[in-house]
Amino acid sequence: MKKSTKKHTTKSGYIITIVSSRGQVTIPQEIRDRLHIGKGSLISFEPMKRGVLILPMKVEPQDPYTEEEWNKIEKLSETKGKTFDNSEDAKKFISKL
Repeated sequence: MKKSTKKHTTKSGYIITIVSSRGQVTIPQEIRDRLHIGKGSLISFEPMKRGVLILPMKVEPQDPYTEEEWNKIEKLSETKGKTFDNSEDAKKFISKL
């Protein structure tokens, strides 16, 4: 027996949906369209005094190093076979890159 997915709207305009036994809810199509939420979209839930705020999220990759740090890493990778007697000498060498 298939469950009804009919949406219910209150007099005040709130859209009501049913929570499944697994804690899932279906975001109504008109809301998904308005917020550009599709399969694989990330959303966040923020508890508020009167309910829960649901927001679509964007994940943008961030480089772990600055351009200056990448330049130092590239220069360091070109100095094959360089050895140091102690960590202070190595730190001085890296700071000069």
